[in-house]
Amino acid sequence: MPVLLERRVPIFTRRQPAEDLLAGPIRGELLGPDGLAERARVLARSQVIRPFEQGPRRTPLLSRLDVSRRVLADSHSRLMAAAAAGADVGPAGEWLLDNYHVVEEHVREVRESLPRSYYGELPELAGGSLVGFPRVYEIAITLIGHTEARIDSANVDLFVAAFQEVANLSIGELWAVPAMLRIALIESVRRMALRTTQRLGEVEEADRWAARVLESSNGRETAASSALNDFLTGHPPLTPAFVSRFLRQIRLSEHSAPLAWLEPWMSEEGISAEEAAARANERLGLTQVMTANSITSLRAIGRLDWKGFVERQSALEATLRQDPAGVYRGMTFATRDSYRHVVERIAKRTKRTELEVAKQAISLAHAGAREWLGDPARGHVGYYLVDAGLPALEAATGYKPKAGEALRRWVLRHPNVPFIGGIVLGTFAALAAVFWLGGIGADVG
Repeated sequence: MPVLLERRVPIFTRRQPAEDLLAGPIRGELLGPDGLAERARVLARSQVIRPFEQGPRRTPLLSRLDVSRRVLADSHSRLMAAAAAGADVGPAGEWLLDNYHVVEEHVREVRESLPRSYYGELPELAGGSLVGFPRVYEIAITLIGHTEARIDSANVDLFVAAFQEVANLSIGELWAVPAMLRIALIESVRRMALRTTQRLGEVEEADRWAARVLESSNGRETAASSALNDFLTGHPPLTPAFVSRFLRQIRLSEHSAPLAWLEPWMSEEGISAEEAAARANERLGLTQVMTANSITSLRAIGRLDWKGFVERQSALEATLRQDPAGVYRGMTFATRDSYRHVVERIAKRTKRTELEVAKQAISLAHAGAREWLGDPARGHVGYYLVDAGLPALEAATGYKPKAGEALRRWVLRHPNVPFIGGIVLGTFAALAAVFWLGGIGADVG
């Protein structure tokens, strides 16, 4: 594949708002493994996280996904109509037409896996071009930009692991990685779809102007002069695609006399025929590459083992695997996941990190193994997460249950009270009803 020479620019600049970054491809310097790892560490050091606030939060990324869905649907309809009419939609347009269902499927997947309540728990960026967006989204979009949208298990693992050498991600953020990659890749397809429909419009406009100029060239000289003057004063922007197509149509005709002055005039305007063709082909090739890579990566994401990814990358998981009893690592994924959820819950309520809570649970298990030799359960981390040792962990972390949670726990500890109390209350209610009905009957009598 030839090297594409389009000028590379930073994926994001700190002076630009997010909406100004939507025109070109998500494309930075192409990096190898070492470069990707260093870029991830630099990103982790540069991010500033917004303090978490209770209550409803904005979800700009989900709003952006809705916009992308509508733009892609409109672009698909436009390309379908053009293809049906025999127009040249370009290789990127063909990719989108053949794989539009893949993009739709992944939009639905994001909606199902990333509800607003879950999104609202993800740490947000406090500054930069993506201020207000989840920090894990910047991880996804940076990885895509430095791989030309080629996403696989190896580079995702490498990038996230390098990022976490500087800053740990929560278990919730790790689970959000596939959704964020999907959103970023859908954004990439969206941008390329807009490029493709823009090119289609430029090609159609070039065909119309070429036909108009050539038609006038067949008639009187005054008509030809008028058409050329109209072109000089009313032509659309001289983009590479327009110029390349316009001059090509003129050359293919039997009446190429307009070329004698059109090509020199266009060169004076800043774009020669050769430069226009080269830049148009370069842009066309880049659009195809980014579209193909983005759609191929969407397919790949659906096949990756994300459970394994989360457990490999989670510092919380690595800590819980230090269970003194050696039981934790042999449990099923579902059981381990239930343990991790307890750590998440305590961390959220106590403003501690998940890693701090997990280390406290392991510390209690070590102490239990030393002090209760006759009770091996106390040396298992699960005793302090889902069993009788949970109050000890909550006390050590400063966790205070809410009123409803405290009531539910009390009921579970004293099940006979609500059971017997319910029977007594039911009996009194039945007797009261009988006496009341009996009183009504006596009054009637």
